[in-house]
Amino acid sequence: MKLFACVSYFAPLVLCAACGSKSPATTTTTPTPTATVVLPDVAFDKLDHDQRIEFMKQKVMPAMEPLFKQHDAKMFADFGCKTCHGKGAETGHFDMPNAELPKLDIADMSKFKKEDLEWMAKDIKPTMAKLVQQAEWTPDNPKGFGCAECHTLVQPPK
Repeated sequence: MKLFACVSYFAPLVLCAACGSKSPATTTTTPTPTATVVLPDVAFDKLDHDQRIEFMKQKVMPAMEPLFKQHDAKMFADFGCKTCHGKGAETGHFDMPNAELPKLDIADMSKFKKEDLEWMAKDIKPTMAKLVQQAEWTPDNPKGFGCAECHTLVQPPK
């Protein structure tokens, strides 16, 4: 009788365990689409603060990150706002030029590697000038987009 009582007590538990419980219903959540901010087609300096941040996300980062990583993947592995804007970017300050970038002495650039200077001149400066819709700096166009947009100068040009 004890055996029968024991079997009849545990049998339903064993059967339930053998059959398993129902699998939880699988639900797939579709990510909620987010609207992309449509930026006006104007030069960067005509954008307000929020538009400038969006411009950097939509235009500058996708264009510049590969250029930096192709030049030096190890140095620019963590490419982001801080790469150009420095530590202030962490707190929403994106002031340029950035004193944390190497200071430039335009009269003597010998402390920099030739390939780095060429990369800046042939890839970085023209790409940024195009993105912000400015002509590039040249001796004939000293108001154009140039090194001093990002870097501080040891002595500003006269």
